[in-house]
Amino acid sequence: MELKKKRTILRIRKYLFQSLQIIIGTFLMAVAVSLFLLPNQLSSGGFTGIATILYYLLKLPMGISIIALNIPIFILSFIKKGKSFVIKGAMGTVFLSIFIDLLDKYPVLTTDRFLACIYGGIIMGLRNISNTKSQCVNWRK
Repeated sequence: MELKKKRTILRIRKYLFQSLQIIIGTFLMAVAVSLFLLPNQLSSGGFTGIATILYYLLKLPMGISIIALNIPIFILSFIKKGKSFVIKGAMGTVFLSIFIDLLDKYPVLTTDRFLACIYGGIIMGLRNISNTKSQCVNWRK
């Protein structure tokens, strides 16, 4: 019985640690996008970049666009990878969408496109450092 409790506690701690990494990583990504890239009409890669383009062309909120673009990926991931993988991915997508929409209301930190590109890239790099451990753990499963 004692061993079962320890395993459960370790699983909970691991899940909380991974969740914290996801939240920190999505916050850093949202800071880079909302405060540097988006106001200077710069785009990042992936679905966030597509959502940026939709933001300027159709005036759609970025958070909603990101969630809508990721729905087909979640469906495929659920079939291929399982529930745990989808839950972590959905958590990251939802937090990113919320943080981007919240930070969009703050004033622009720089209007120089070159500096915005440099600062945004540095902050996104910090996000990658934050999520590296979490991604390695997910990859093994």
